[in-house]
Amino acid sequence: MALAKIGRALVNKGHTVAVAVPQDTVEKHRAEWPDFQFEVFQDQGTQARMRAIQDQAWSTAGELSIFDFKNVFDASSGESKKHCALLLGDSKLQHRLKTSQYSVVISDPIFPCGAILSALLDTRVPHIAVMRADVHFLDEKATGVPIPLSYVPSLTTDFTDDMTFGQRLQNVIVSTLLPLLLRPIVSSTYDGLVRTFVGEDETMQSVTSRTDLWLYRTDNVLDFPRPSMPNMVQVGGLNVRVAAPLTEDMEAFFQSSGDDGVIVVSFGSMVKTMSTERQEVFAAAFARLRQKVVWRYVGEKPAGLGNNTRLLAWLPQNDLLAHTKTRAFITHAGSNGLYEALHHGVPMVCLPLFAEQPANAARVVARGLGVKLDFSKVTSDQLYQAILHVVTNTSYRETAARLSRLHRDQPQSPMERAVWWIEHVIKHGGLPHLRARAVELPWYQYYLLDVAGFLLVVCAAVLGTVWYSCSFVCRKICGKSGAKLKSQ
Repeated sequence: MALAKIGRALVNKGHTVAVAVPQDTVEKHRAEWPDFQFEVFQDQGTQARMRAIQDQAWSTAGELSIFDFKNVFDASSGESKKHCALLLGDSKLQHRLKTSQYSVVISDPIFPCGAILSALLDTRVPHIAVMRADVHFLDEKATGVPIPLSYVPSLTTDFTDDMTFGQRLQNVIVSTLLPLLLRPIVSSTYDGLVRTFVGEDETMQSVTSRTDLWLYRTDNVLDFPRPSMPNMVQVGGLNVRVAAPLTEDMEAFFQSSGDDGVIVVSFGSMVKTMSTERQEVFAAAFARLRQKVVWRYVGEKPAGLGNNTRLLAWLPQNDLLAHTKTRAFITHAGSNGLYEALHHGVPMVCLPLFAEQPANAARVVARGLGVKLDFSKVTSDQLYQAILHVVTNTSYRETAARLSRLHRDQPQSPMERAVWWIEHVIKHGGLPHLRARAVELPWYQYYLLDVAGFLLVVCAAVLGTVWYSCSFVCRKICGKSGAKLKSQ
């Protein structure tokens, strides 16, 4: 969705945007995005199988164990590799892409094939990555940015930048072990494709390290400040757009809420439904509210649903959050929803489910934008009290309004900034001068272990020389004293 919206903005600026998609999905995409050109290939059903794996794991709201995540990751990686191999191995597609002389390749690193495609087309075709975070941790080495673990929490935790000793200890362990585990996995999955299509001396890490520009969907108003490199640009909130008027029916529903207002509820596009027990917990909590409730919901109508609650299979989330009657947003703490709520100044009740959502919710709480609850354990009364607390406590509304003003107060919108940087890359054919030299250094040089070793040897030599000299002098003095005593 983020890439598609960037593509639309580039089309509006006069660029030609082509999207590589499987043959069996091209008509659907053409209907949705008629301004794009589409380059198709036969993916032999790999994308459909990836979507099925995703739906099976995440379509029902609830927590996944670490073993569930591993199974999903392994299954998705296998299909992703096949998908990438079919894309790269389509000689007709590659010929069309090369002869069309595209100026840049833009991709999300969750599908690492974009970096390989850029290198395959031509090492001079720049690559731009757009993401919340790199799940494979290749960007940490590719950008060369230092990460002080004393105040930069891992996105796999729900820590803030103010950690206790125990949290800092956990942060060091997690932030060290996860890259060590996941980088070899993605390398073993894709290195063979890189060697086949790019060059024998190339690896997944090396082609990723050529990325000219990293567009991170973050913003320091919500995220915690951390070191960055010149080619790392924050574009958090690029999905936010000017609110469109609501339909007549929806506007009437909002206006009927009076001074109490409306609560917007959504757990994202990936989550389709939830267990019956959770449905009734949520429905019962909403039924007790004075506010009206708009709930993005698919499935059987809960038995305890109140007259104040309207169920919709899809809702215009950005437009609803922008409405003056909206009082709070109940969310799974997905990145897009958080930035829409931040932009429009809406307090939140977060019930994170998976991935980086617990970390996102921790940032909401740390900034005073809302509260966090455990989705799988929250009771109806706890949920009701949390919503009531956020709605009636003016500090949340005031903080949301203040942070919204901070977030909006910038010379360019996030989308305008993303487009400017992309055009900057196109205009100059890449930005190698912004890449840190750290990317090319071996690990022992990056951590100055060779310098430390040299200094250790020098110190040891100096101390050894001093020790030997002192010992020599002592022996001489003691020898003369002994000889004198013997003569006496």
